Amino acid sequence: MNALPPMILLLFFGLFLAVPTLAFSASDASEALLNELRALKTRVTELEQRLEKAQVDATKAQEAAMEARATSGRSLKVSQELSRTRDELPKGLFSEAGKRLKLYGAVELEANWDRRTREGRPGVESSDITLSTAELFVEAAINKYVTGVLHFLWEEGKTEPVDIDEAFILLGQTEYMPWYLLGGRIYPAVGLFESNFISDPITKELFETQESAVEIGYSAGWVNVGVGAFNSQVHQGNDDPESMINTFYGRAQFSTPEGLIPDGNIAAGVAYINNIASSGFLREQVPDDQLSELVGGLSLMASASWKMLALQAEYITALDEFKEGELAYAGAHKAKPWAFNLELAVMPWDKWTFAAKYGKAGDVFEEFPETRWGAVAAWEMLPNTVLSLEYLRGAYATGDTSDTVTSQLAIAF
Repeated sequence: MNALPPMILLLFFGLFLAVPTLAFSASDASEALLNELRALKTRVTELEQRLEKAQVDATKAQEAAMEARATSGRSLKVSQELSRTRDELPKGLFSEAGKRLKLYGAVELEANWDRRTREGRPGVESSDITLSTAELFVEAAINKYVTGVLHFLWEEGKTEPVDIDEAFILLGQTEYMPWYLLGGRIYPAVGLFESNFISDPITKELFETQESAVEIGYSAGWVNVGVGAFNSQVHQGNDDPESMINTFYGRAQFSTPEGLIPDGNIAAGVAYINNIASSGFLREQVPDDQLSELVGGLSLMASASWKMLALQAEYITALDEFKEGELAYAGAHKAKPWAFNLELAVMPWDKWTFAAKYGKAGDVFEEFPETRWGAVAAWEMLPNTVLSLEYLRGAYATGDTSDTVTSQLAIAF
């Protein structure tokens, strides 16, 4: 067997010696890398601690600055309230305002001419141009069960400055919860006062009521019923007008289910209130807001529509007489005021409405016409823009007559 060459022997010997050296070198490198990672982790931890301390110091400095500003007399109440309120508001109220809030309203510009004719005397004429109505509704869907509404109203010569006409909370009256609770400044539904005319019907002028009230009821499909209560300014002599809830009302409205009458609908309703003098007009006529006994009221309403025709009628009356002197406009006479309004509307073409009305009232003396009739034409000349022209003729108990022509340009948004 031949011996290995000396060079090969030397090469094997060198590799044998080098293996332990390489192993030791790799071990040293790994240890060094681990040490470097440990040092880096320590450094990161230290930086995190410094950052946390800096944040704490910055917060303290900000609080100190705020306190100094407050001490020097500069108020931070607004920003503080905003921060606190923002945390308390339902999530998404700001980011989803378009889904939760609705703004809508109307502006109405009117021009009118009036002539009052007295028997045996020349007629007295007057005319005017007014911004009759400017109103804004803010409706907030708080959640799927609760809605809040604010109604701001300005009427030239009546509400100056802007008045909060309605402000209420509605709990329920949804598809999932037909029972409801309504509370706030509202118009209790003793009478619907619907009309196709520019001018209000006599029923509304006499008996419309506005109060801070609470109402509970049920509204679903073809039925809507409710009962409510409020503390009326007009009270019975032995009641304390500032501490007694003295007025109660109830109503029931019914309509045919949708689709029962093709292209048509029939509706009817009845309402009762134990204190009819709570209406805006009658309240102003009660001396010292005091009656010997409260006088109840009843309203009946009905409507029907079919294709291009619509008919509606409403009757409201006091159920008993007011005694002598209890209504200022009646003087020393007893009075049992009542009113009736009947309207027929025809819509022969798209965007056009023509209507005629006949109204009567009793025991209103010279305050309102005993008979009022007239006609109106309304044209939606542009989207949400309506031009109307109305004529009314009134006859009073004294034999006087009135003729009124009113034109109106109204927009809704």
